[in-house]
Amino acid sequence: MKKVFHWKNFKKGFSLLELLIVFAILGVIAGIGSSFYINYNKNVEINSTAQNINFNLKQAQSKSMIGEGSFKWGIHFVNGATDYYEIFSTPTDYSNVLKVIAFTFYLPNNIIFTDPATSSSKDIIFNKISGSATASSVTISSGSTTKAISVSIIGGIKVQ
Repeated sequence: MKKVFHWKNFKKGFSLLELLIVFAILGVIAGIGSSFYINYNKNVEINSTAQNINFNLKQAQSKSMIGEGSFKWGIHFVNGATDYYEIFSTPTDYSNVLKVIAFTFYLPNNIIFTDPATSSSKDIIFNKISGSATASSVTISSGSTTKAISVSIIGGIKVQ
């Protein structure tokens, strides 16, 4: 005679071991997923900050080329307790008493300058009409992710 399959002969539900295995697998997947998400957010934020610096350098260069205010324009980068940079106009350099600071921008909390070095500053100043500058670069970092923004002697600006 044929055996008949009856559901009532089987236990319903999951054992504690099965539940623990499922939660362990979900925990591993969540851990891996969250690390990818955190790294993705860091990359987006550092790319955005690098593009903002790039844009502001080009803006200062443009203002210098058109001779706005009859001054040179540049950016003063400060690596201190709070990292920030300032767009300014000046007849000569940042230390000139006639300099005018147009804008100040602060870096997000988890992004720092690695160039200029800690407790120092760096100026990139564009010449009037030509837009050229002394070759220089600025580097920002967030954890292991780094972006360099360089200015060539002829005024080319590039994010690397």
